[in-house]
Amino acid sequence: MSIRKRAVNILQLPGQISSSSHAEILRRLKLAVQSGHPRFVLDCSRIEVMGAEEIQFILSCLEEAMKHNGDVRLAAVTPEARAVLQNAGISRLFEIYGSTESAIHSYQVRPASMAPLYSETAETQPDSEYAA
Repeated sequence: MSIRKRAVNILQLPGQISSSSHAEILRRLKLAVQSGHPRFVLDCSRIEVMGAEEIQFILSCLEEAMKHNGDVRLAAVTPEARAVLQNAGISRLFEIYGSTESAIHSYQVRPASMAPLYSETAETQPDSEYAA
């Protein structure tokens, strides 16, 4: 399933990515890129197990989008799948969001290349009453 919303393509990934679904989704991604829409959100909510096929697939999507100055963001990644991505060293290549809507909104707020690497919140600021 593919939905275009606010110039961001949303691709709902199936529970398990086979070679045939990989080819079909990648074909749709390439069509969107060629029509000038290289920004994607991959909705990972249905992915049961993040295995080698799924990792290869999301890397293929990222590669294709980046060829056209685009980006891929992941949404609704389960904690188990996120751990696999972190262990494989892949998570640092993607912005990962809890929901599809927040991933879409992230494109509207600021480009990934301008996102801060670290931001301090009030919780990390010393309380002036107790600061030495």
